Amino acid sequence: MNAAIWAHPWDVVDEGPERVAQRLTDLGIDEVNLATAMHSVQTLNPHNPDRKTFFADASVYFQPEEGRYGEITPDVNSTMGDRDWLAEIADGFDDTPIALNSWSATFHSSSLGRQHPDATIESPFGDSLIWGLCPSSPAVQEYGRALTGDLTDRGVFDAVEMELADYQYGTGYGWHHQEWFTRMGPLGEFLFGLCFCEHCRSRATDAGVDVERARESARDGLTDRFEGRVAHDTDVGGWLKAHPAVDAYADVRCDTLAALYDDLSDVVSPSDFGYYFKMGGLGDDRMGVEHSWKHGIDLSSLGDLIDEATVLAYHRDPTVVRDDVNATRTLLDAPVRAGILAGHPIVHDRETLLAQTRAAVDAGADALSFYGYGVVPERNLDWIGDALAAIE
Repeated sequence: MNAAIWAHPWDVVDEGPERVAQRLTDLGIDEVNLATAMHSVQTLNPHNPDRKTFFADASVYFQPEEGRYGEITPDVNSTMGDRDWLAEIADGFDDTPIALNSWSATFHSSSLGRQHPDATIESPFGDSLIWGLCPSSPAVQEYGRALTGDLTDRGVFDAVEMELADYQYGTGYGWHHQEWFTRMGPLGEFLFGLCFCEHCRSRATDAGVDVERARESARDGLTDRFEGRVAHDTDVGGWLKAHPAVDAYADVRCDTLAALYDDLSDVVSPSDFGYYFKMGGLGDDRMGVEHSWKHGIDLSSLGDLIDEATVLAYHRDPTVVRDDVNATRTLLDAPVRAGILAGHPIVHDRETLLAQTRAAVDAGADALSFYGYGVVPERNLDWIGDALAAIE
């Protein structure tokens, strides 16, 4: 079975691409999903020979093509400087069995959000959620197409895979030291991240939605959650049925993303177009692919546009991993890859990783991806090798 591993470029360049490629080949890994455009991050790197931690603002890890971008341009990683880590890694992998895929968190950039607050997701209260660029914005759409084309045209990737190129979620999945001392729950998260920027409002108005009523209802719903008048575990779908203006407003986002993904699939060709379904937190905080509409994703249209779906099945219980893969295969007409987190807080022993891998395979996963090369200890990499050997 084909297997990939996610990797940050600093770990690959510090250890040496050729050495990393040999290590992965020995484990049974065929592909590296290389971070090319990332959100702000601090990693612990247990087996990195030069640095045990790496901090970066949201940035890209290659030198962008000048003149390709419009209003929004990528921030080059400051540690990388004038180097081009992507080019160095691609050259190092060139004569090895390891294929290279691009992994980009396309619209999850607090750096670009600070620079372009008018292009960010805007809460129902008018707050700029700077961690997330809004896909309704023409400038953001232009940036997404330019970034994707820039990566594709380098000619080094078998696949261009995207994460969070959508409307994301109310807290932005965490990107700094956040102080949220109100339990948002699914409804609070959904409503707080429901964008009311000028572009979203204009598109909804054109679709015949009562935008002001939708916004007022969203604000009231959030206030009710803050004050405990609505339970934290309130069903989002049920709440929307009682608030049809908000329901109609949210639906417009699906059409916006479908059109954008249609454009991106053309830009990516002839490389494969992959998408990651990051639908909830780690472990027991589960929100499966069936909730992708909360991010503005219409599964019925997306299946015709992507070449592969990766479900990030980061769960301790192997039966939940199985359920995630099954649900994705049922709901999406595309090959399904299971993403498995091979470290804390999900996996602490070999047996758990073997059980999760077997569950994904038994559920019909077409391929596997493991997280991640530099952020788990050497022993965990050995566990990945054992898991792959066990399913041969």
